[in-house]
Amino acid sequence: MRSIMEAFARNRVFANVILLIILIGGIVAGFRMIKETFPEFSLDMITVEVVYPGADPEEVEEGICRKIEEAIDGVEGIKQYTTYSVENAGTALIEVKENWDVQEVLDKVRSKVDAISTFPGDAEKPVITDLPLKDIVCLLYLSGDLSERGLKEWANDVEDEIKNLPGISQVGVFGAREYEISIEISEERLQEYGLSFDQVAGAVARSNLNLAGGAIRTQGEEIRVRTLGRKYTGKELSEIVVLASENGDIITLDRIAAIRDGFAEDPVEATIDGERAVLVHIFKTSEEDSLGISKTVHKFLEEKQKVLPPGAKIGLLYESTDILKARINLLLKNGLVGLILVLILLFLFLNARLSFWGGMGIPVSMAGALIICWSLGATINMISLFGFILVLGIVVDDAIVVGESIYQHRQNGEGPLEAAVNGVLEVGMPVTAAVITTVVAFIPLMFVGGIMGKFIAILPVVVIACLAISLFECLFLMPAHLSHLPDPNAEDKSRFAPIRVWNAFFKGFSRGLEGFVKRVYMPVLEKALTWRYVSLCIAIAILMLTMGLVAGGLIKFQVFPDIDGFVMTANVELPQGTPPAVTQEAVKRIDDALLRVAERTPTLTGEPMIKSRLSLVGQTLEDIPENGPHLGGVQAIMLESEYRGVHSKDLMVEWEKEIGLMPGVKSLTFTGLSAGPPGAPIEIWLQGKDMNEIIAASEELMEKLATYEGVNQIRSDYAAGKNEMRLELKPEARTLGLTVNDLARQVNSGYYGYEAVRLQRGRDDVRVKVRYTQDERSRLSDFKEMHVRTPDGSEVPLYSVANVSFSPGYSRITRTDGLRRVAVSAGVDSNKANTTEILVDLNRSFFSGLKEKYPGLLVAVQGEQKKMRESFGSLMIGFPAALLGILVIIAIMFRSYLQPLIIMVTVPFGIIGGIFGHLLLGYDLSMMSAFGAVALAGVVVNDAIVLIERINENIAEGMGFREAIIKGGGRRFRAIFLTTLSTVGGLTPLLMETDLQARFLIPMGISLAAGVAFATLLTLLLIPCLLMILNDFRRTVHFFWRGYWPTRREVEPAINRPVQSYALKEECEPAEQESPLPSPLPHEEEPPPLTL
Repeated sequence: MRSIMEAFARNRVFANVILLIILIGGIVAGFRMIKETFPEFSLDMITVEVVYPGADPEEVEEGICRKIEEAIDGVEGIKQYTTYSVENAGTALIEVKENWDVQEVLDKVRSKVDAISTFPGDAEKPVITDLPLKDIVCLLYLSGDLSERGLKEWANDVEDEIKNLPGISQVGVFGAREYEISIEISEERLQEYGLSFDQVAGAVARSNLNLAGGAIRTQGEEIRVRTLGRKYTGKELSEIVVLASENGDIITLDRIAAIRDGFAEDPVEATIDGERAVLVHIFKTSEEDSLGISKTVHKFLEEKQKVLPPGAKIGLLYESTDILKARINLLLKNGLVGLILVLILLFLFLNARLSFWGGMGIPVSMAGALIICWSLGATINMISLFGFILVLGIVVDDAIVVGESIYQHRQNGEGPLEAAVNGVLEVGMPVTAAVITTVVAFIPLMFVGGIMGKFIAILPVVVIACLAISLFECLFLMPAHLSHLPDPNAEDKSRFAPIRVWNAFFKGFSRGLEGFVKRVYMPVLEKALTWRYVSLCIAIAILMLTMGLVAGGLIKFQVFPDIDGFVMTANVELPQGTPPAVTQEAVKRIDDALLRVAERTPTLTGEPMIKSRLSLVGQTLEDIPENGPHLGGVQAIMLESEYRGVHSKDLMVEWEKEIGLMPGVKSLTFTGLSAGPPGAPIEIWLQGKDMNEIIAASEELMEKLATYEGVNQIRSDYAAGKNEMRLELKPEARTLGLTVNDLARQVNSGYYGYEAVRLQRGRDDVRVKVRYTQDERSRLSDFKEMHVRTPDGSEVPLYSVANVSFSPGYSRITRTDGLRRVAVSAGVDSNKANTTEILVDLNRSFFSGLKEKYPGLLVAVQGEQKKMRESFGSLMIGFPAALLGILVIIAIMFRSYLQPLIIMVTVPFGIIGGIFGHLLLGYDLSMMSAFGAVALAGVVVNDAIVLIERINENIAEGMGFREAIIKGGGRRFRAIFLTTLSTVGGLTPLLMETDLQARFLIPMGISLAAGVAFATLLTLLLIPCLLMILNDFRRTVHFFWRGYWPTRREVEPAINRPVQSYALKEECEPAEQESPLPSPLPHEEEPPPLTL
């Protein structure tokens, strides 16, 4: 091993070439890697959607959803399935088990659903796909003094133009209605001409097709024959002949019907800052670069602004890359500040060359990690960038230990090359073990379950890659760069006074640290060793105090911390059947309230609080939007948090107060930027077979939640649907030849619309519907005047052949795993309440009483808590496995069973430090804190490994046990102190960061920084005390086994270790004959040492 180290240390050219290759490769990889806001991953979800025109939710449940459930029940790989029955469509959302191939399960589901032959005849073909996670890069708006058709056509043109730009392939239009041609015929006209809807629709369909007629093959050529009759516009449809008599009279469609070539009736209207607008959203694929798309779109907008007609506007409403750019800036800023801090700290306590090459570990390890991540197909995103920020101070730890060891050997008079080789050999094994333990601690984060696990999967990869490159650099490249280290004991002969002053300052600082070790630390350590049992009791008391603080709720746990975003959204839902004008009025009231709050709230910079605001009627502004005339939303794009000075959470509270009570509104919810996967803080599913019992239980649950202070936005996903007029065919109608099918189809045609034909007009799929006029469909009195056509062509009044009753229906029926379900959700103000405490209280008292009152009711906690269970469930296996791996590595290194257990004591005490760090900085514990605690386990043991290895070497060299501990602590104090300062210093810029991008990540940084700082104190004082206590235990066992008290040194396994040639030859006293515990038994000869 020495010869290999010498070869690397002598060859500076090799070290420089490798260093240059890594740095250049890292730069190339950084430019070539794809940049995206969040890492792309599969949601492990499959959707099955079946359109059933004109059907109500109950009919959809019976005819569509139940049949899908029966088909997919029992398919391997399905974790859970949920079906949603709404008006005109049924949807199944299937969750795939972890580690199952989604495509394989998708194929199984498709074969099962395609085999269903009992779907209603009017149902369309099922659409079966996996649910993609689309990453929106930009959201553009187009507004101006244009008609609805003009805006939509302009948006379609812009969509085509953007699709043709390089690097962009996924573009869509949002906030506009679909095209539809409505052929409206009054009952009077139908009776006048003796027509039915079937006849009119048939005439439209028969006159609306293009059909190939084969070919005529002449001797000279082949001529294709086609019949052309396809009509694409309302004007062309108006010329269709509906009736023709023998005398030559013809009745065209426009004579009996009003033809409206426009849009679907359900409104979808978007406005930007009060002006009607259409939105264009731009997505990215896995092969496209978010930053590249952003630059291309900005350039496109600049060119477009030059050719806009008067009154037209096109602009950028939202850009997700702002977050990515902020994270990159955060990394660069924190990296630079962290690097400067590390260099300053190393320079103060070592020297310029050591500090420079120690600090070089940061850019070298990051460049190497970029190369590795690029080769693995990873991307630069918010999570991978956080991995680089997190590892800033950790990657120099091994370089500090190696550099300090080389410096100490050089200070003890060894030559430059000899010091470089001996320094690496002395600490090479513990440094390698320390890095491996850190790697092992991060491995469980690669296997975290659920969406959160996929979300952070790249983070441990980045950290492990950085650590691997850092270890290679400090063991094989750094000795070459320090093989010409000047003699620190040499007299300063510099001719320049400033350099002499600086060198004197540095030496004074270094001597000051050495003096602190000798005059403060070593005496304190000696006192601690004397009072070792008191020291242990103090440590146990701190542990119990911390457990009490957590168990007592003084330190609270929050799954995901609140972050101060720049987007606020309010979604309003009114009862189904609410006219669009009423919804529009509610949205306007919400928008006006937002403006009033913005006007009276000052900002730090004096700029307006609101940059832009988006209002939407007919759709919600959610990740998965819902459609309907009773839905709407308002979204505010605000000034950045650092310029605003007011937390978005406080603004949402003021916004809600300003709106006040809105009569008739079913729910009004407010959301901001979320820190983790979607899901309400409180979400509880109630399942069963009796819908009335489920609804009653949900109402009781909402009443209970309302009693907790700080719980807001309480709502249920159940809502009574539209009032229904239910028709039943009278028995006497059978004598006229009428059937239920005849009645249902004629009513459906008149009011929902008979789809005569579907046209492909350019990019748009246009439905042509035949139905009553809009006026007739808006009055109950006209419904009573409807006539039904019998098979012989006669007409009879509707009320003469059908009984009509009124009853409320459902707006949506949700079923999970075959049972009907209602979900109750609520938000929690973290300043007033804690989600975990509320759910614990509900579990303890309320849920059991609810189940007793409603037998057969199933209660399940979902939302954020489900995400937490999935993530913690895997950590409950991965974290103990990592601890076991760390223990095994340490045991192999020390050839001991008990010393590794002492080192592992640093893990819980490091976690204690992390908890106190959250308390001091005012943060709640969160899931990211837990991830930080897992990673901390591998970091906190590193200093203890280095310290105990030095103590064991002292014992092997012949020192007495107590002296070996004290001198070992003094010898390793500088390395332990500097590694702690570098780790904390590298994370300090992140911990002090006020930018919203850091809020989500800071808890993990606190766990690491505060845990390492506290564990350092533990390592320097408690670990030596535990070694003494372990020695007491060994001597006591020896006494009861052998009958006499041995010396402390006799029972230490390290006395059998060979003395390494590279060990420093410190002056040591002969092995002490330490005074035994109270009174040793006399003995004639010493037995061989007993080791445990």
